[in-house]
Amino acid sequence: MPDSEYAAALAAAQELDQYDDDTLIRELGKRVEDAKLPGGEQRKLVFQADFVDTSATQSLEFLEDVGRTWRRNLEKELVEFVCPKNSVERDKLLSGKSIPEMAASLAMAGLIAVYATPPAWAIVVTTLAARKIVKAGIDAWCQVYRRRQGFTA
Repeated sequence: MPDSEYAAALAAAQELDQYDDDTLIRELGKRVEDAKLPGGEQRKLVFQADFVDTSATQSLEFLEDVGRTWRRNLEKELVEFVCPKNSVERDKLLSGKSIPEMAASLAMAGLIAVYATPPAWAIVVTTLAARKIVKAGIDAWCQVYRRRQGFTA
């Protein structure tokens, strides 16, 4: 993973980590909706940009709904990437890292590299996931996710 891209992901994750989860969900919705606006296709390809806030015309509730929907979609891909215990990358990505470091690593190695998720969206989802992983541990996070999805772990 190129150092400059990781540095950009880390800087974005450090900023995002200052927000509470509800604000991050709205931020994700804002970034997804921003991609539909002029210049949005380019903005979604970077971790941080001046994303257009459409809450005045679309409402905060709408952006929250969009954010929750995309979080569920991208979190599923993240679980598929990091939950298999035989994953070679898993320990390297998750061990001994701060929340922003873990978010940046997961964004770069997982959602972007494997699933081609736009960086602007990936970094928000991985920040939310890194918080849960740090709090509960990776195995517990995977089990809870699978249980909520109706799988047996």
